Amino acid sequence: MATATATMHMDFALDVYGLLRELDPKHWKGEEDGPFQQRLEGLHQRMADLIQSIEDLEPSPAIESIRAGLIDLRQVLETHAPQAGVFEAWQDFRANVAPIYEGYAVSLRQWDIHVPSLRPTNYARNAFHVTNSLIGMSLLLLLTPTQVVWAAAFMMGLAWSLEVSRRIIPGWNDILMALLGRLAHPHEAWRVNSATWFCTACFILASTGNPYAATVGLAVLGFGDPAAAVVGRRFGRITLVNGRTLIGSTAFVIAGTVAATAWLVLTWDVSLQSAVSMALVGAVVGAIAELFSRRIDDNLSIPVAATLAALML
Repeated sequence: MATATATMHMDFALDVYGLLRELDPKHWKGEEDGPFQQRLEGLHQRMADLIQSIEDLEPSPAIESIRAGLIDLRQVLETHAPQAGVFEAWQDFRANVAPIYEGYAVSLRQWDIHVPSLRPTNYARNAFHVTNSLIGMSLLLLLTPTQVVWAAAFMMGLAWSLEVSRRIIPGWNDILMALLGRLAHPHEAWRVNSATWFCTACFILASTGNPYAATVGLAVLGFGDPAAAVVGRRFGRITLVNGRTLIGSTAFVIAGTVAATAWLVLTWDVSLQSAVSMALVGAVVGAIAELFSRRIDDNLSIPVAATLAALML
């Protein structure tokens, strides 16, 4: 794809992403929607040029995938155009456009065009993160190192088996996404599920044979990541990279450090000084991993990075 064409598609996708992100009810409470109407009209006007840019290229499966994504996006933008001044209509518009945007974003990755995935406010998912972390840390405490490795290997194998099967059988993918309900992000219908990356990370952590470091990795992910999501979306003003905010990353480090320290001291009888050192270093490195996790899912990068950092102490 020519550089100019690639830039057109990336800019358009980023503008759609920006609109959908600002329509999140945690950002917008239904005040004046005139600016949103203007932006939506601008997106409509650019669709024809974008589709023509695809038509002018030599046909290929990848080109057809992007073309199909654009046509789907144009259709949903037209059919679900919200009524001015109606908050609920804008939220319905956002809910219908979000999964189509994710499909378009996935098609663009074939040309190494990477745009952000939507991560809407999802307290159920945050609670799921915390629960999985607590389960993992409990297993580290209750099982032998060998048993932990086998348990993690089983969960990783099961997760990847489901990934492969839902690619082969599209209907099975629909069933799994329906079962996940509110726990899933829209982009996970087309990409490897975050739970699969988490299971993979658990196997890597278990393979280190160090329950203290593995505990840090799990606690930093399970408590730091949700804290960053909730605080960052609610209060984030200073943006760092990849949509992350300064206050979100700060909340990540604080929550991850406190959770890991408390678990190490209270359950493993690690000294407070050692626990704080491992937890703080793991949380800081985990926060950095989250900042730069664009192509790698942060459910893999965060716990692995935090664990490796703790191992170095």
